[in-house]
Amino acid sequence: MTHSFDHTEEIFSSMDFSSLKKEIFQVGRELTYPEGTVIRPKENEILILSSGQMTTSATQNQELVIGHTFPLMPIGLLERYFKLRIYYQAEVTTTLFQLTDEEFDRIFYRNPGHAEKLSQLLLFLSSRLLHIYHERNNDSGYATIRQMLYRYLYKNEEGSVNNEGGASFILKRTHLSRSYIFQILSGLKAGGYITVKNGKLTSINRDIPKRF
Repeated sequence: MTHSFDHTEEIFSSMDFSSLKKEIFQVGRELTYPEGTVIRPKENEILILSSGQMTTSATQNQELVIGHTFPLMPIGLLERYFKLRIYYQAEVTTTLFQLTDEEFDRIFYRNPGHAEKLSQLLLFLSSRLLHIYHERNNDSGYATIRQMLYRYLYKNEEGSVNNEGGASFILKRTHLSRSYIFQILSGLKAGGYITVKNGKLTSINRDIPKRF
């Protein structure tokens, strides 16, 4: 039951960013935000995620979550170059390092090794967005739920879903109705395909069928 996003996450986790981290932490200013804080980068500001996790959305009230941030993800580049309005909400206490545009350029563009690391970070972001597009644009709501259950289990096992339940995870990221999501989850649970405890998907016992 290996999925392509497992593979890219494993490759990313094995990459060495220690030299880049050291310079960012020396130059940047540490900012800590409590759970629930909604953040938008200011003019001439790039934020680098150090610890914690945030959801991203095109709306301030996080009506439809696009995805999650990841370590060293540069926040503010889309806003800097394309003037997009992206909102970031801390799911747990989250620490970022604040850089000016000039500081960011000096760290990432004047050092060829760091420029390569920036490419790796942006390519990993692109791969995540491709996976998200694929799982949310299936030919049926059930197919979307099936894909998202595999992603949820992976994130749960790596400890990055925090207290979010499986149904809530899907609901916040799709336009599927609550009743439909619970209907599918109940059917899969009754059929022995998944195990759910306290609202959290804890295991996929056998390959979830492609049709329901």
